[in-house]
Amino acid sequence: MVFITEYKTLKIEEREDGISIITLNRPERLNAINFELIEEFLDYLDRLENNYDIHVVILTGEGRAFSAGLDLKDMGSLNSNPIYMNSDKFRYLKTKDPIKVTFMLQRRITQIMIKLRKIPQPVIAAIKGPAYGGGLALSLAADIRIAGESTIFCNAFIKIGVSGADCGSTYWLPRIIGFSDAAEIIYTGKDVDAKEAERIRLVSRVVPDNAIIDEALKIASNMIDKSVLGLRLTKEALNINIDAPSLEAAIELENRTQNVTSQSIDTKEASRAFFEKRKPKFGKW
Repeated sequence: MVFITEYKTLKIEEREDGISIITLNRPERLNAINFELIEEFLDYLDRLENNYDIHVVILTGEGRAFSAGLDLKDMGSLNSNPIYMNSDKFRYLKTKDPIKVTFMLQRRITQIMIKLRKIPQPVIAAIKGPAYGGGLALSLAADIRIAGESTIFCNAFIKIGVSGADCGSTYWLPRIIGFSDAAEIIYTGKDVDAKEAERIRLVSRVVPDNAIIDEALKIASNMIDKSVLGLRLTKEALNINIDAPSLEAAIELENRTQNVTSQSIDTKEASRAFFEKRKPKFGKW
């Protein structure tokens, strides 16, 4: 196993089998999202975009929470926190204009959700405990969500005096669970426990808290024995076709994908393996 340890707010485990486990690592703050976490997360997602050795990503939280959302306490320490004042990485926080700070914060945090969709690796969210506000949004940006029994989702934005529409929640939630259930969650900020989340198909399954990583690894293992090219182009097609203007447009993209992958060495190996009744042996990228 290979570990990347230079981050302060993330734990990264890059496994030899091609699975990367990203762990939000601020358990003392319920993995609340602060400026440092935003920048570190964006840095690692940029690395993943061109990483051909990592095929699947698992996203989880350290301790008893997935993420409690934006760290409001940290937001109030901008003028006194040396991490922010002494680094050029956070120079956008040094302006005296609060509107500019809010503008940049909004852009930076929402880039995480965009990049989680943009990276070519499928993302599995392994969630336990609170997934509030930005934590909910992070889980929605994943391809697959599994929940521990303690999981509680909440669209908390509406509870702090701002719009309930934030961080992609009004884009993903209606597409995942349908408009009516999504509207109730977004308008009211109600808590959605694991049982209800499974009922409305917000998550694909619920398992004991101590089994969520094993369950996520089981799902990931069923992906990493597939062609890397096929897996990446499948995620691309899903991302594009969720908003396809027509069936014809969706099929045209699928046709392109099949034409490309059918010429790959991986396809020839998969065909041989099928007739020889064995698992295919795909090479690295």
